[in-house]
Amino acid sequence: MNQEHSRSTRAIARLIPRETSGHDVRVLSPTGLTEDDLGQSEFVYASLEELSRHLKWLDDDYRSGKLSRLETRARSIVMLADQLGLRRVGQVAADVVYCIDDPNEVALAATLSRLMRLITQALDHAAGPPISAF
Repeated sequence: MNQEHSRSTRAIARLIPRETSGHDVRVLSPTGLTEDDLGQSEFVYASLEELSRHLKWLDDDYRSGKLSRLETRARSIVMLADQLGLRRVGQVAADVVYCIDDPNEVALAATLSRLMRLITQALDHAAGPPISAF
């Protein structure tokens, strides 16, 4: 029997997940701060530092399979995001808790990845423009 293998010459599309920049993330930009915000800068900086620690720990907890710690961390992120005005970060962190409660590994991985992208984006905006922008 003679089988003919046909190969498709189409290129494979590479998917690169990106989050659109929302208003809540721009609020943390140093150029978007008002005089009232500058008075609370110590609180904002401490909260952003805590958020950055949670970002690292999220990945560690997920990789080591410590779902109870991951859930506790996601709940903490919900509260931090609420204090900082990061509505989308808080919503996605709550979705991570939901994915842990309803064990769906694929949904958890996708939602956790989105949460990590949103936190990274928020921290990048809070850091201000890169030096190359000057």
